[in-house]
Amino acid sequence: MAIDAPQPAIEIRALTKRFLGTLALDGVDLAIGEGEIHALVGENGAGKSTLIKILAGIFPADQGEIVVGGRRVNPYAETVPIAFVHQDLGLVEELSIGENVALVAGFPRRGGLISWKEVWKQAERIYAQMSIAPPDPRAPVGSLTAAGRAILGIVRSLSRNARIVVLDEPTASLPGPDALHLFDVLRRLRAAGTSILYVSHRLNELFGLADRVTVLRDGRRVRSTPITDLTTEAIVGDMLGRELQIHHAPSARPRSTNALLAAEDLRVGNQGPLSFTVGRGEIVGLVGLRGAGHEVIGRSIFGAHPHASGTIRLGTDVLPADMPIGARIGKGIALLAGDRLAESALGGMSLRENLFPNVQTVSGALFKPIDAARELGVVRDTLERFDVRPRDATALIDWLSGGNQQKIFVGRWLATGARLFIMEEPTAGVDIGAKGIIHRLLRNIAEEGAGILVVSSDFEEVATLCDRALVIGRGAITSELAGPELTLEGLLTRSSLASGQGERVH
Repeated sequence: MAIDAPQPAIEIRALTKRFLGTLALDGVDLAIGEGEIHALVGENGAGKSTLIKILAGIFPADQGEIVVGGRRVNPYAETVPIAFVHQDLGLVEELSIGENVALVAGFPRRGGLISWKEVWKQAERIYAQMSIAPPDPRAPVGSLTAAGRAILGIVRSLSRNARIVVLDEPTASLPGPDALHLFDVLRRLRAAGTSILYVSHRLNELFGLADRVTVLRDGRRVRSTPITDLTTEAIVGDMLGRELQIHHAPSARPRSTNALLAAEDLRVGNQGPLSFTVGRGEIVGLVGLRGAGHEVIGRSIFGAHPHASGTIRLGTDVLPADMPIGARIGKGIALLAGDRLAESALGGMSLRENLFPNVQTVSGALFKPIDAARELGVVRDTLERFDVRPRDATALIDWLSGGNQQKIFVGRWLATGARLFIMEEPTAGVDIGAKGIIHRLLRNIAEEGAGILVVSSDFEEVATLCDRALVIGRGAITSELAGPELTLEGLLTRSSLASGQGERVH
């Protein structure tokens, strides 16, 4: 590695960007050496997304310069040798692995027609050049594990010989084993001389992976240091400008015997029969490795995935399989979708409109006038309580970082006064400060008597937040953990046992 090389692979000097009255980047300096994994961290709204979008040419910089390989470049006006792998990998599910690579690398032709033999060879060659064992290029993308998809995103992004790759939250939706496989690939790329800017909110994964860490806070660089000189606590302190107060799950709280939700012999797709409860004032985690099937259970309760048989009770009410989602919301069920961009965000609309997509929330009935004063009051209160940046009700949801968007979507459901909250990956892509805010709010509504079902692949979050955890494997509840047993290690062990030999990683 050449961390202290005199000529970095990329150097950012005094980069500045302003949006309306907000200074998103304030004279940021950043240098990444050749063959270096450089972590970029900071709270949501610290400026990470803005910096990446300037490198990608989406926004022009107001001031400053970007130097790549010793040459000053302008990504907004020219193509630069930087590859980007975003959380949304942009893979085409209907196409093969080789075709997905060719969408970026180009389709080899012979006699004016696509040479499919060369398409397959091209994919294998690009994988091999990166010291990655290639999967069958004819196989569909859907055959890949989560890590395999992330690696495919990297492979095709580097297929045009870029020497710098930007990874934005690559492990946000990866189970532990898949994340470890991805880390091995990144180390091989580093050894081959590729420079990597690695953006993540999972601070623990940086140790043993990253060479240096740059911390942004409020648009300014507050640290750029070798990771060997740092601790997690030091990074968090720089991100927040203060020490973080960690609150663990209230495991000493007695288990609720007053069931709000009761599922009895529930069958959803190939899952089940499943029987479990969520008590009033209780936070229950539903966890499992990728493919365990726990994701569809919460959606079945919400009505987005009808159950084949069994009974779902909310209080004393039985919810028929054909009860529509609207009726279930009326009964007091809320679902925070895991894919916030596809299923939660109202693109091109304001924060105020995103908080209140259903006029009944603030009018009390579908055809009554909206209570504009009450609505604005709730919006301002939500922006303040969740520390949403910017605190502007008229700002478009598209302008916000992923973490700030998530705060809006959690606030949307809290405003409905629901009594059962189904939370899919509630803090995915959210920084450690925002995670603490969301966890505290969830505990508050539980203490007020609501029930919360957390559907998550983040075992650390479940161990920290939940009163109980149900481990799903091969369509059944294989373990129930609570109290001293509800630990990160316990969840990892039980989930791995539940899946048999685990997942095959490409």
